[in-house]
Amino acid sequence: MIEKIKVRAKERLAQNDDAHGYSHTERVSNLAEVIRQHEGGDVLITSTASYMHDWCAYRGREYHVSETALAEIKKELIFLAFPSEKIEPVIDIIRHHEDYDFQNKKQLLSQECLVFQDADRLDALGAIGIARCFYTSASLGCPLGTPEDMHKLEERYTVGQLTPAIQHFYQKLLHLKESMNTKYARQLAQKRHDFLVEFLKRFKLEWNGKI
Repeated sequence: MIEKIKVRAKERLAQNDDAHGYSHTERVSNLAEVIRQHEGGDVLITSTASYMHDWCAYRGREYHVSETALAEIKKELIFLAFPSEKIEPVIDIIRHHEDYDFQNKKQLLSQECLVFQDADRLDALGAIGIARCFYTSASLGCPLGTPEDMHKLEERYTVGQLTPAIQHFYQKLLHLKESMNTKYARQLAQKRHDFLVEFLKRFKLEWNGKI
């Protein structure tokens, strides 16, 4: 079943940008499996959600996970003869995968959803996270940003908000470590988070022409 999902993912995600294409979903699937082995959960559900979560993600500049989009994914799962009792758990993960509540977690989510969220957020950290941030910002027509943008912290990140690339670090990326759901993912996130912090230090120094 996973191989069938992967084949369809390669076809569907060919239209996505590189930051949300097949390579991203494959990394998320691999990370989800590592976390799942430590924290538990159903491998078919987490892997399927990993490969399908960005199928209907972007239309132009608009982030799009509507009920219509979820219905498209559900129809695809039925067509592939996916186990019927696992369809809704997959859909639920995709429905909630962009829930960023850095202040107050109150939602009761499945173990598979917690594992998937951690895997997807890990791919927004570290070297890959930096590359994806600048690539996506450029593709959306957002500016690079300056050190001054590092201090514009009036509000937290909201999905679809367009900002200079550097400001995105402060509105979202630097808060991902604290948003990890599982103990093992928090351990993995620390090293990637530290890399972001070091990058920002170097960015500020080099912006000002310092060695």
